Amino acid sequence: MFVPRWWVSHSGLWTLRDGPAEPQAWMRAAYGNRTLVTRVGPLHADDADPGTETVAGLPTSSSTLPGLVVTMYRHAVISDESDVLVTTGSGYGTALACRRLCDKRVTSIDVDPVLVEKAGGRLESRPPSRTRD
Repeated sequence: MFVPRWWVSHSGLWTLRDGPAEPQAWMRAAYGNRTLVTRVGPLHADDADPGTETVAGLPTSSSTLPGLVVTMYRHAVISDESDVLVTTGSGYGTALACRRLCDKRVTSIDVDPVLVEKAGGRLESRPPSRTRD
């Protein structure tokens, strides 16, 4: 849900992958332990024309590989009473933090307002996190 479209590198060019159009590839990518590039140069995968086959450029945003996100959170030694500040990116890491704590204990920021908007919409569409009394 957090990365419906992403870029895959082939010989210096990037090919757009569309999850809803390729459900099996989407599930392998979403549940694999790898970074998914979501933006190349100024072009976010969500905003690319579905007919876009390849683009050139450097990756400028991604959804970090899940194992690294979990490892970073483990090293942070987050307790039930922690208030945390996380980067927004795709919203995946924010969702994990909200699930671990609760929405009121997590603040998510990013330098790119477009990413914040996209991730915010995805976070709002997910089931609510638990609340703590």
